[in-house]
Order: sequence, then C-alpha cells, then structure tokens
Amino acid sequence: MSDLEICEFVRNIIRQAKRKQESRDSQAVREIAALRSGMSITTEYRAYPYVLPYLGNASPRERMVALRCAAMIAEYADLGTDSDDASLLQFGVWASHLAQKINESVDGMIASRLEYLHTQDVEEAIITIRRILQYAQSNSFTQKVNFIQLFKTFWYWGNGYNSYSLNRRLQILRDFYGASNPVTTN
Repeated sequence: MSDLEICEFVRNIIRQAKRKQESRDSQAVREIAALRSGMSITTEYRAYPYVLPYLGNASPRERMVALRCAAMIAEYADLGTDSDDASLLQFGVWASHLAQKINESVDGMIASRLEYLHTQDVEEAIITIRRILQYAQSNSFTQKVNFIQLFKTFWYWGNGYNSYSLNRRLQILRDFYGASNPVTTN
C-alpha cells in the first residue's frame, strides 16, 4: 500500500463508523462489526471483504497489520477523524495529553505501556495501543488522534534491528515524552 492508499483506507473505515453512529445504517453496522472482527485470527475472516481488496499482493504480515489496525480504528473511530486536519495529534502526543488529563505521573500506566512498545512485535504493539485507546474512551477523552499516522507506524514496523525500523518504533515514545511536562526532582 502506498501512503495515499493508506490514507484512503483509514478514511474509509472512519467514514463507515461515523455513518453507522449517525444513521444506524444497517450496511454500515454490518461492515463495522465485520471490521472489528479483524482483531483476532479466529474471526478475522469476517473482515476480509472490507480489507483485502485494498491490499493487492500484500505479504501475510501486511495483511495481518491491515486487519488488526482496521479493527482497532473501526472500534475507536470516534477518537479519530477522516479529515487532513492539522490539529490531529500523533499518537505519542495524544497519549501524553491523555496522561496529563487524568493527572498521571511520569511512570503511570500509559507511560509504562509505551516504554516497551518498541520491543514488541507488531501484533502485540497494536494490542497495547488498542488498550490505551480503550482506556481513553472509558475516561471520556475526546481529543482526536491521527489514525493515518498510527496505521503507517505499524505498516512500516519492521523487525526492530535496522535504524529505519527502530526509528519508526521509537517515534511514539519520543512524541510522548516530547509533549510531556518536564520531570522535576526535589
């Protein structure tokens, strides 16, 4: 998938989810339910009609990433938007704002989950991010996150051994701490 195709793919998922929320369109409801099934190997087949046509000759790993990310985006679409709005936050900055909103310390739950994100394989990392999105939703956090950037992060996750892959993997953590208030010691 090219970057342009990734943008269109993510926008389509968010538009469908919003259509489901706004009109209770039965087709949109079925599609979002099918997309959300893509989070697990045992149910991902339900999402195939809505994900695989976008992928062309993708590798098995790329198919898995697209299915898991589509499921995550469909489930938490209300935390993102389908526009190119410059106010959309990179995930690490967004997570930092979430931690600040709930008055979490520098070593709180969100920071501890992100601290080792770069050591996880892509499927584990998606699950970790999904848990943070779930936490945000349960705390009524409404700031919008850039799902396109997040999808690209996982699409190019790599093996973690070369500099390009490490740079991709560490960007979320860099953004998180770069947006945080400085840590002070007494």
